[in-house]
Amino acid sequence: MNDQIESLQRQLDHQKKRLSKTILFATLIILGLSSQFMVSFRETDDNKILRAKGIVIVDDRGRERILIGAPLPPSGNRVRTDTARVRALWSQRFGNADQYMKWYQDYNHEANGILILDEQGYDKVCLGDGVPDANIGQRIGKQTGLIFCDNEGFEKGGIGVINVGYKQNRVVMALDGENGTDATGISVMEDGETGFFAGGKGYRMFLGASPADGYSAEPLFGMVIKHKKNYCIK
Repeated sequence: MNDQIESLQRQLDHQKKRLSKTILFATLIILGLSSQFMVSFRETDDNKILRAKGIVIVDDRGRERILIGAPLPPSGNRVRTDTARVRALWSQRFGNADQYMKWYQDYNHEANGILILDEQGYDKVCLGDGVPDANIGQRIGKQTGLIFCDNEGFEKGGIGVINVGYKQNRVVMALDGENGTDATGISVMEDGETGFFAGGKGYRMFLGASPADGYSAEPLFGMVIKHKKNYCIK
């Protein structure tokens, strides 16, 4: 009996030593990480700057919800970058799933900025330089600004400046309709056209200023209503 007790005591002492070493090792790791974190702050003109390549904020269930970076850090929960989920959730809407996926492989999903995801992994809001393409097609140029999406990840509007050529920029604030195209908004076009637009059910209305050979042979300052191919200037 005494031999068994002594054996158990030796095992207990051994485990205590191993536990002490483990605690010491863990403490050193924590101190090392803490010092690395503190070193990441730089004193500059009495301000503290945190330098990081990316930040991922998760919710209370561990789901990635906010991505911050230049470019955005990768996310295992994001629908847009999971082609299997894209095919299952979106491609059937466009008739030919295979064709949609061929188009989709060239879409831009990156940005330098901040992206907010919902609990399902759909893009909800993105603020940045070079925001992602809409999931119904590529943008005509690099867009800097803010975009927001519905509960299935489809873009529903935004505001920003789009580079459409060498020293040519288009500034647009738009709200999208059900088909994903601009339904109403305000635009400043690269050719000088400036005004308010709205459309739906075959109609299109523009109110503002347009250069010659835009809506008419002469410069326009007024309203244009278009029904299919017919223009009516007021």
